[in-house]
Amino acid sequence: MNLNQLLKPRTIAIVGASEKAGFGGDTTRNYLKFSKNLDQLYLVNPGRDTIFGRRAYHSLSEIEGDVDLVILCTPQKTIIPLLEEAAGKNCGGAVVFASGYGEVGPEGRERQRELVEAADRLGIAVMGPNCAGFANFVDGIFAFAFLVEERERGGNIGMISQSGQIVLGGLDSPNMGFSHVISSGNSCNVKVEDYLDFLVDDEDTKVVAAYMEGVTKPEKLVAAFQKAALKKKPVVVLKTGRSSKSQELAKSHTGSLSGADKVLRAVFKRYGVVEAGDLEELMSLAAAFSWLEELPKGERCVFMNVSGGEAGVMADLSEEYGIRLAEMQQETKAYLKTLVPDYGSVNNPFDMTAGIGYNTPVMVQAMEAISKDPGVDAIVVAYTITLEIWDDTISHMVEAVSIARRDKTLKPVFWIPFIEHTRHQESADILKAAGTPLLPTGRYGCTALKKILDFAVRTFEPMEPAVPEGKHECSHSLSEFESLNYLSSHGVPVPPQAVAATADAAVEEAGKLGYPLSVKIHSRDIQHKSDVGGVKLNIRDEAELRAAFAAVMDNCAKNAPDARLEGVLLKPMLKYGTEMIIGVNNDRDFGPMIMVGMGGVFVELFKDVALAPAPLTEKQARDMIESLASYPLLNGYRGGAVCDKEALVNLLVKISEMAAEGKDKVKELDINPVFITEDGAAIADALLVMYDD
Repeated sequence: MNLNQLLKPRTIAIVGASEKAGFGGDTTRNYLKFSKNLDQLYLVNPGRDTIFGRRAYHSLSEIEGDVDLVILCTPQKTIIPLLEEAAGKNCGGAVVFASGYGEVGPEGRERQRELVEAADRLGIAVMGPNCAGFANFVDGIFAFAFLVEERERGGNIGMISQSGQIVLGGLDSPNMGFSHVISSGNSCNVKVEDYLDFLVDDEDTKVVAAYMEGVTKPEKLVAAFQKAALKKKPVVVLKTGRSSKSQELAKSHTGSLSGADKVLRAVFKRYGVVEAGDLEELMSLAAAFSWLEELPKGERCVFMNVSGGEAGVMADLSEEYGIRLAEMQQETKAYLKTLVPDYGSVNNPFDMTAGIGYNTPVMVQAMEAISKDPGVDAIVVAYTITLEIWDDTISHMVEAVSIARRDKTLKPVFWIPFIEHTRHQESADILKAAGTPLLPTGRYGCTALKKILDFAVRTFEPMEPAVPEGKHECSHSLSEFESLNYLSSHGVPVPPQAVAATADAAVEEAGKLGYPLSVKIHSRDIQHKSDVGGVKLNIRDEAELRAAFAAVMDNCAKNAPDARLEGVLLKPMLKYGTEMIIGVNNDRDFGPMIMVGMGGVFVELFKDVALAPAPLTEKQARDMIESLASYPLLNGYRGGAVCDKEALVNLLVKISEMAAEGKDKVKELDINPVFITEDGAAIADALLVMYDD
């Protein structure tokens, strides 16, 4: 759906315009105060001839010519008739403030269904219902219902929120500058994903900030994320309600370790979406990306502090949040020593003392020297800017940053205060003009800095998403034998195996496979075989095999009386190695997710796993493995064997390709354990759950 008539209209009508307080009056006041194209504004109220000295039309039909956008400040029962009338004016967009729809129960949901049906039939893109409207600062269109103070808010942040109050919070923030703000409300026939796609395409939007309560168009969301990643346009998202997604309890370890929250985080990570933990972080990250003139080329930072105590604090925080401290060259340190007093320190964090802080030209020289060091990617000035006490140190340091930043070759500069305080707005404005983000304090600031650095250095490998084409309800489990056969048919290497319905048949198959063997129950109905006595290991001859066959069959008949027992599964014993788990969980919205982590009996205890959408490239698979806390176990930890990590990488890639191809077939896969040795990777057990045809 084309959103131009909704978000970039040429002619606008406010229906229900008024001089009274409320949606009609406040929207009219806002529009007259903040908008540019007043010549193309029509005020509509059947009971008024003039409003704020302007002509009032008694109906939409009375307006001469077409109307691109109608802003409906009227009760719920009038909305569909007004949309019908607006369609006669070739209207393509509508803002609906009215409530009483999907947010109020079954009757409201039915009214919203009727509204969506009418909007789709009429070809009108509807913002809302139950929304606060939008503002387009690029074209000067302020179709917003909440009153705000009069000041400049233009900028390059595109903000979307299903909550109007959160949009208002953004508009009230003095450090946020917007291209567009959008309150989507109940999201009638235009969803958050549609607005996101619009802002990713919008050339006037440098960074997108989104508050999301739900996902309704996962395929469009993924496409917009991928488009943003290819453009290297930052998308910052605060997603609430992640844990409330209704999901069938998984039968496998994989399912229990890859719930909705983890799936969404994996999707964000794949496409470089920057996740905010709360509203403060959403706003500060968006502002930081907005202020930055260019992203750092790497992660190595030098912290400039006025005191040794503050330098110590930043040293601890940088280590805690994984911020790489640059190792400056000896030449750089030698030069800095000529600038700093004897009681300072030219280590990193750099204790430049108040002697440099009070001296603008010298601080500029220090920043220039640090910036020219090839081992440095960014500079972080750490000092608190206050309102009540704007001392000489603050003024000199802010001025120094401003002067140094006039050199466009200077590497990016960030500013982190130490304690929360009312910001000196003039200083903030100077830093903004210098392309220097004023981050939040301490931990918040370091968290934001780390996320910006991660985004800056991340490379994106485009892959065809494996979003399911349908919604599948019913499923069935395969036996281990069937699961391994399915994997083998899709190019996944599996050990040799055979099934036997009788003890004699088991002896015959063992002669082909060779001893020692494992003996497991062969049944679709038993997923966790060891729990019911369905596993015997290290079977070394025919006598042991016959005894194992009888024991497995008897145990399962007693402990799983309703299960269909089809005999036993025989496999040669595998060479023991480091135990890992590989899994697939097919998310209903985003498709198959690949999981890898520490396996065996430790999987539920440590929950050391990595998750990513299928399919995977070799690099993506390798990054997943190396992100695990247990990765040292694969790398020869404390004299252990160095495992064949590339075999694990190849296995992950093959399984991801199988899962992507089977996005509408494979529901779950649990391979636990996978033995990783110095000469390969071998699957010891597998459970595959398939959707019914």
